[in-house]
Amino acid sequence: MEEEIIDGDLVTTPTKTYKIINGRIAGYTDGLDAMRQAIDKLLNTERFAYLIYSENYGVELEDLIGEQMDLVKSEIERVVTEAIETDDRVISVDNFLIVDETIDTLTISFEVATVFGDISIEQEVVV
Repeated sequence: MEEEIIDGDLVTTPTKTYKIINGRIAGYTDGLDAMRQAIDKLLNTERFAYLIYSENYGVELEDLIGEQMDLVKSEIERVVTEAIETDDRVISVDNFLIVDETIDTLTISFEVATVFGDISIEQEVVV
């Protein structure tokens, strides 16, 4: 939600955006669904890799590739939380669970409390 001043009054406007399905625009979305999509996009965009995004957008997972799994596990919660909390619609990121899938793959799951409601996220990360 964005807040703007219109005729001297503070007005909250919706965060309507394009709905992306399989890499294609398929109408519009808003609210909790738009927030879920924004988090997914953020987690799949490496920070500093694309000039189109600001320095505050994306997640820094490439630095963890090739590191010892204990280090990765200790850093991944911090890295993901910092990335998601840059969005002013996010209230908190909690309840991390990290599971080893293979020698170089983790599945992370966590919950994001947003101004629209709570979202459960599960993401596979290759390091």
